[in-house]
Amino acid sequence: MNSLASSSKKLNKNKLSHYLLEKEVIMNWSTLKKCILMLVLACIIHIAWLGLDSFILLNPQYWQVVNLDIVRIQFVLNSIFLLILSGLIYPCYVLHDRVWVQRFLPYVAIGIFVISLCQDSYFVGVLSPMTMIAYICLLTVGLVLFKRKIIYIMLIPTTSFLVFSGYLSFIDVIPYAPIFKIDGQLFLNGFWLLSMLYFVMPILITCLILFEILLSQWRHRERLIQHLSQIDPLTNTFNRRRISQSLEYLHQQHQHSPYAVILLDLDHFKSINDRFGHHMGDKVLVAVSQELNHHLREHDLVGRFGGEEFILILKHSSHIKAHQIAERCRASIEALIISNDEGQSIRVTASFGIAQSHHELRPQQLLSQADKALYAAKASGRNQILSGNQSL
Repeated sequence: MNSLASSSKKLNKNKLSHYLLEKEVIMNWSTLKKCILMLVLACIIHIAWLGLDSFILLNPQYWQVVNLDIVRIQFVLNSIFLLILSGLIYPCYVLHDRVWVQRFLPYVAIGIFVISLCQDSYFVGVLSPMTMIAYICLLTVGLVLFKRKIIYIMLIPTTSFLVFSGYLSFIDVIPYAPIFKIDGQLFLNGFWLLSMLYFVMPILITCLILFEILLSQWRHRERLIQHLSQIDPLTNTFNRRRISQSLEYLHQQHQHSPYAVILLDLDHFKSINDRFGHHMGDKVLVAVSQELNHHLREHDLVGRFGGEEFILILKHSSHIKAHQIAERCRASIEALIISNDEGQSIRVTASFGIAQSHHELRPQQLLSQADKALYAAKASGRNQILSGNQSL
């Protein structure tokens, strides 16, 4: 009983860990939680801007290559945007369960973020490396994290602003990159280049790290989905789909490695459900699956074939070895005692049918032979083992 309880706790712990891992995947976060992530990134960007503005204002040697009035204006604007964006984090966190907040706040938060980026992009040049990298990285990250509707609604005015500002600068209606005193020497201005590098690298590194996290979590999620698609959720054994795949693979490799198939069916299982309830029937199935796993070798497979029927696939196994394993499993199931909530003991037995692989037998034919042997074992009195072919 202690072993059964320990195995049951382990099974529940595995399921809980899968659940928690899924909850921690960023793509599974709520929209408002993703908003908080974007707001934090936005605040970091504006703190970086304030750092640059402060550096310029405190170092007179750079005043000759910048427009000080624009720097002061930008310092004030970035301070305002920093306060607004950081202030939005609180309602996203506290009011996350309000329907109207869930519906409208993402548009407000992302919209203010985009407006602030447009303002900074105009000051340093709408076609500058900083603007282009920020535009591409935030667009792609946004499409991964949020609904397309939210991102595209913000994308249209942002793109229009960048294109229109670039056009007005091209026809000399408005200055290009007014924060800098370029004087026709755009690429010879070392301060301009270092300023671009100052913003490009943090944005690029941050987005690459976020992309790597999302990609790793996506790959983990794919592996988890693939794993869950092959597992019976009740007994945590392989399901029929995985069993069929394994049989097809073993059939192709049969000439190098013979194998055996064992079908087993719990005797009078319907009476357990009728007398003790389906929840106790499920408990019996879990206990039997754990016993089967306990008596199999590491490279063998156990699966739930349907209802109260299980299948064992024994790799590199002769008929004698298969019969020995089947007998150990039969005796272990017969000795199993499960108690219900009222303290009543539930006993169960199982009937077994064995079939040995043969190069002329397809997997479905092999299963048919094992099934016939199982049927004969049940017809002969149950709680016994019979073989389905004579070439064993």
